[in-house]
Amino acid sequence: MTDVDSATRQPVRLTITPRHRQRPQVALLDWIHRRPEYRPAVRPAGGGGGGRPGFSDAVIIAVLAQGLLPGLFNLLQSWVDQQRTEASVRIQSGETEVELQVNGRTDAARLLTQATEALRAARQPGDLPDTPA
Repeated sequence: MTDVDSATRQPVRLTITPRHRQRPQVALLDWIHRRPEYRPAVRPAGGGGGGRPGFSDAVIIAVLAQGLLPGLFNLLQSWVDQQRTEASVRIQSGETEVELQVNGRTDAARLLTQATEALRAARQPGDLPDTPA
């Protein structure tokens, strides 16, 4: 198995923060929980004020296999389209973390490509311009 193979099989930790222009008709967490494969892996971050500092109840956390990302990004995109809102997705794989913005113009397949490329680039800091030493 190559390093690339093992990197794509690592679990990914996601933090998804919806930004509402108006109150959504369906909460993002409820939207994702309609699919049984995500129910055990996706949960609210705060749960009523006892969570991590800086997180509101609108933030959800997921730790899942990278193979589930395409479906989750499709669900996220469909929710963003339905609610006419946007979301910020922080993706962590190992020690590498990137953040992507999702809005009504974001294509779910392109989001997966962006996430993969951003994680790969973040793992290779010497290849990025203006990277602090």
